[in-house]
Amino acid sequence: MARGQFKLFYKNGTSEHACPDVHYRILDPRGRVAKSGATDASGATAVVEAIYDDGTYVLQVKNYLTGAYETPDLDSASENPASLKLGNQNDRRFLSGNVRVRPYFLAQFLLSPGNTPLKKTKFTAYAKSPQGKEAIASALTGGQVSGTASADGKTNIFFCSTPVSFEFEIPGSSVKGRSSRLNPMVKGQNPCSYQVIFKTTPVVTKPDPSAKTNLAGKQNLPVMISPSDNELLMIPQTEFEEFEEFSGHLERVMAAEHEAKLDLSRALEAGSKDDVAAKEKALGLAEDKVKKELNANFKKTTDLKEVVTLESYNNGSGGIGLRRRYLKTDKYMELRNKRINKSEYKLNIKFSGPAGTKGSQEVKPKTLDVAAVKASFAKIKESLKSSKEWKSDPAVLNLLDVAGNQYSQAILKSDTYEVEAHAQWLRLVGCAGANAEVDWLKKKAQIQGNLQGKAILCEGKITGTWAAPSLKGWMMQFGNIDLGAIRFVMELSAYGFVGAKVVASGAVGISLEGGKQVAKAIKRDPKDKLADAISAQKRGLPRFQAAETFAKTPEDLNGVKVEIDAFAGAEAGLTPAGKIQWLPPKEKDFVSFAEASATVAVNAGAGAQASVSIYFDSGKFKVKVAARLCWGVGCKGAVEFTVDASKLFEFVRWVHYQLLYAGFKKLVYFEQQAFALQSRLLVLCIGQDTAVGKATQKLADEVDAVFEELLRSLTIAEERQTMVNNINRCPPWLVYATPEARGMLLFQITRHGMPSHLHDTPSMGGSVFSPEIHYLETHKKAVCTIMKTVQTAPEWANVMQHMTARGEKSNEPLGKMEGNVLRFLNNGHLLADLPSVFERLNAALPLPVKPPATGKTAADPGSSGNTYLDEYLKYRSKCLGEFPKGYKVAAMDNPAFDLLASAQGTPSLDFADVKTAGLGEAFAGDPGSSLA
Repeated sequence: MARGQFKLFYKNGTSEHACPDVHYRILDPRGRVAKSGATDASGATAVVEAIYDDGTYVLQVKNYLTGAYETPDLDSASENPASLKLGNQNDRRFLSGNVRVRPYFLAQFLLSPGNTPLKKTKFTAYAKSPQGKEAIASALTGGQVSGTASADGKTNIFFCSTPVSFEFEIPGSSVKGRSSRLNPMVKGQNPCSYQVIFKTTPVVTKPDPSAKTNLAGKQNLPVMISPSDNELLMIPQTEFEEFEEFSGHLERVMAAEHEAKLDLSRALEAGSKDDVAAKEKALGLAEDKVKKELNANFKKTTDLKEVVTLESYNNGSGGIGLRRRYLKTDKYMELRNKRINKSEYKLNIKFSGPAGTKGSQEVKPKTLDVAAVKASFAKIKESLKSSKEWKSDPAVLNLLDVAGNQYSQAILKSDTYEVEAHAQWLRLVGCAGANAEVDWLKKKAQIQGNLQGKAILCEGKITGTWAAPSLKGWMMQFGNIDLGAIRFVMELSAYGFVGAKVVASGAVGISLEGGKQVAKAIKRDPKDKLADAISAQKRGLPRFQAAETFAKTPEDLNGVKVEIDAFAGAEAGLTPAGKIQWLPPKEKDFVSFAEASATVAVNAGAGAQASVSIYFDSGKFKVKVAARLCWGVGCKGAVEFTVDASKLFEFVRWVHYQLLYAGFKKLVYFEQQAFALQSRLLVLCIGQDTAVGKATQKLADEVDAVFEELLRSLTIAEERQTMVNNINRCPPWLVYATPEARGMLLFQITRHGMPSHLHDTPSMGGSVFSPEIHYLETHKKAVCTIMKTVQTAPEWANVMQHMTARGEKSNEPLGKMEGNVLRFLNNGHLLADLPSVFERLNAALPLPVKPPATGKTAADPGSSGNTYLDEYLKYRSKCLGEFPKGYKVAAMDNPAFDLLASAQGTPSLDFADVKTAGLGEAFAGDPGSSLA
């Protein structure tokens, strides 16, 4: 099918600027809405597909001034209209409509408090020339950006592509105000205008950072706090504006990377190959820009200075907001020398214990001397008042009292108080730009995509949790067979420079050090792309081959160059944590079955080379997963996960569905010895009536010894009878038993001698006209119970082939093995004519593949005169040729099995389909959102 997408941008000189967050809709040839949403960080819309119609697809954007959807404001030099001509569903092309638009400015001048419009105020917009000099801004339509505001304080719309700063007059006075530098807007973005407020306190006028502005002169309170120096500086307005421009630019660069990660997460969940490829490219550009920015300004770790600035909220509450910002150390020292509060500028931050006033891991924030902090804020305020160092509106100084309280509360809410260089760097690369404003008192923050973490004032650790590759996970494959959805939820506590390095690089190599798994930052492999894992023919989860070889970790991780200069040098590694989750059929959310191993034996899984490898070590099942699958593409090495006793049953279920979907082919990524141990463990759990979780760890630890003991005990008829009784209760383990486990159980049940007959005495059945005398009746019931939860013909045949004491494949022909079962079921008097039954079975296919409409096959002899033989043959005739993916297994005597039979291999519509409430933005409680 034909595909296409629009990409909105504007030009400032020769530089192209993407237009993010433009709200749009795309109309199909019939005028229906084909797609809607907001453009991503690269200015791109979602991909539209011409599934049925060929024709023209039209882009409209929302005009927030009128509320209507309209054609974008096209630049006169635009080469493309806001439309795409797509072919029909047989057209495989992908078209990209790059739409060049005209950016604009619209401002309203207000007087605070009260936000009263400044009527008829005169204004002029200033822009910087290429030489860095201030000049009156030019409009794209010709002329200068200046004029007189309307009665409600609004300018006209000016089309201009250059960032500007508005200078305006206060009517009836000689006072002038000036805004900080503002970026152009485009139609479709919200907010759609700037509010420029002449105020006596700094004001946040809109929730979006692009709609915030500070005024020059006496109306602002430019304050910065340096936690590492315990200093509060009041900065001259002109100097503060320059700081705001630099730190704001850095914040936007960092934010663009976070937004690009979120866009990629959304694209992955939508499942379009082209969309994912576009978002990966945009993310790569955003990451490169971050590295370029950091290397240009902070070549050494000591070049970075973290400060906290204050914002007053003009909402009647008089609240103060804390905002983390970054600048160069030498620039901070320059501002420190130019501070207004010359005499008093030190903050009294002290804690109980040996740490004293120094921030470090040893500090207990809850021991903060709050009174001392508030007193130091008050001292600075009084000093400014008495010495007349502060020559502006004295009312703004009262905000320092509120700021002292807010700053104290933020420290108290922190788990640690670390202000060293490594902690500052970690907060920069991990949290800068993550949110327009961080509410530190709530602690939580959406850091990137589906990564959930914490962004606290001065904590020296970022603890993050994320799902790879997205909330919806991967589609695991074996050959070309889909095995269902699997997701890897990773957890990482990043600290120090090593944490900053890992967070900044986004890619790691996993290795073993001292018996523990460690993650170290490496350069991302640019050839490893998520888009390559998505099918171009159909939407869906990215796929990976379980048996494919994973990328090994570089031998010398410390020698791998990380692309940020300040992080040069060898560092220790971080310990990863996390879990493996799978999506069971007909369930809404993922379920965990393994957790990252705390310790790893050097030789554990030594032969494991596949992307997913399952083996048995130190009494537990282990799953080794390629780092690129569970951490992120571009990573190297593998992470080991352990199946604990409490998760063993879920692990067994996961393996069973893999076997079902693969048609009971040998799963080459499951180590043969481990698979055999799992089958024996299942026999123990079923035969000894082990409840889910009960004693399974002991069984796993000593599975071979316990299994051999079981075999010895089964030579005693009484023990065998106990096992038969347990099977007839159909324990949950039996439903998900491997063919090998079922074969071992059948082998034991069909061995009998005189002691067995004494414990399972003959019984009379049938009817008056057709009586049946059965020997070992409960044993026969057990045979039917074992076989009624078999689902497919390949599985049935596998059971017969492994009907041996230890589950090995028998050298005897399949027909002879099954013949032994039939003879056992016919053991008694007045039962079936077995030769005629054999004749009918041999005349049919070895096992039915798909029953005809009559529901009978030549392998179904109807009534043979033996109730248990008829039940067995009925189950045999109902075997499916292929299990329909996405359905739950069902016993053949359950009506639910008829649904499986009607599907006959056709996957359920909800197979591996995870529903998230909002792509990339699901919250706790929403289907598919849980990372628990």
